[in-house]
Amino acid sequence: MAYRKKSDSVMKEPKVPTEKDTFEKMPKKNKASAPVRKSKREEGVFTSTEKKIKPGALRKALDVDKDYNFSKSDLSPLLKFEIGKSFMFKGKKFIMSERLKKMIRLAINMM
Repeated sequence: MAYRKKSDSVMKEPKVPTEKDTFEKMPKKNKASAPVRKSKREEGVFTSTEKKIKPGALRKALDVDKDYNFSKSDLSPLLKFEIGKSFMFKGKKFIMSERLKKMIRLAINMM
């Protein structure tokens, strides 16, 4: 007679990524899309992060129009620049800050 372990029947909950994982890890290279929110009442996983970074903050920081759509190919090369170094984006010169790097990484992860 074989006995079952209690751990066999218990399912583990999926690991919810932390705010640190969002900003410190590089985005995955797969083409999977983010889950779509069903309603406005439903809260996101990163509600504390969403409150810190305002909508349109990346557009304002990179000085682009409201109609401009960012793409992964536009933003991913910007992550290679170190904090404090200057870079060019759409013909304009910017200096990479820690906050700008977080906004870019969050934008790529949300795509």
